[in-house]
Amino acid sequence: MSVVRELNHVAIRVADMEASLRLYRDLLGGKVIRNARTPDGTGHFVYVQLADGVIEFIQGKPGADNLGLQHIAFLTSNDINEAAEAARARGYTFTVEPKEAASKDGYLCFFKDSGGTVYEFIQREENIRIPNLKNDRILEFDHISIRVDDESRADTEYLVKNVFQMPIRQVYERAGAHMIYYKFGPDTIELLYGADKPRPANPIIHIALRVADSKEIYRYLTENGFSATEPKESGLGGFYITNVTGPDGEIIEFLDRPSMDVYNPK
Repeated sequence: MSVVRELNHVAIRVADMEASLRLYRDLLGGKVIRNARTPDGTGHFVYVQLADGVIEFIQGKPGADNLGLQHIAFLTSNDINEAAEAARARGYTFTVEPKEAASKDGYLCFFKDSGGTVYEFIQREENIRIPNLKNDRILEFDHISIRVDDESRADTEYLVKNVFQMPIRQVYERAGAHMIYYKFGPDTIELLYGADKPRPANPIIHIALRVADSKEIYRYLTENGFSATEPKESGLGGFYITNVTGPDGEIIEFLDRPSMDVYNPK
């Protein structure tokens, strides 16, 4: 039995909550499904659902050096200590031991894999995700991308397959790039490996959203003041990608390929 029951969210620490909500809620059509503060009022957490995927926005400090993509969070199947022990028994290092959440609505802990990716376990009864939520701009929350290198690849693959028990959804290879996609319910993690690409300080390198037309989303978001790369055809062929920089330096990849369940590169 898996120690987790849901890939709950990917987290972004933000300098300005309203600036982030302008992009993800107002421009991209996301729905706020949770807006919580700690009892002392110092912590602010907002969860936004885009299609079937969820992003947690954590209020940080303007100008801080720890803004942007933070961690990937899983809800535990049972007691959080059981999930923590399963990870600890396999050698993973905890940065935060199991404790009550600051919002007082459950329990949490954090640990890292050998590549430096941060994961959170959450014990919480409430299920805030809205099943099959429609979005006029986002067809699918396509994946969360983790870059791995020669030193971290095997360990991260082991964690995803054997601790989180995520089956493979798809595998793509092109010109030295190796992409494995692991699925858990509606959510997908991409492990991206390139022999000539070093692992960055933060291995969670982007979130990817599937849209009808990457060129249209490029025009729309640049007209609204966001920096983006010119849409270019993917090396896999047959679709276009544009990368948009969010308010806190996070990269959002917009791609207009079919769902990877049916996409078959030639």
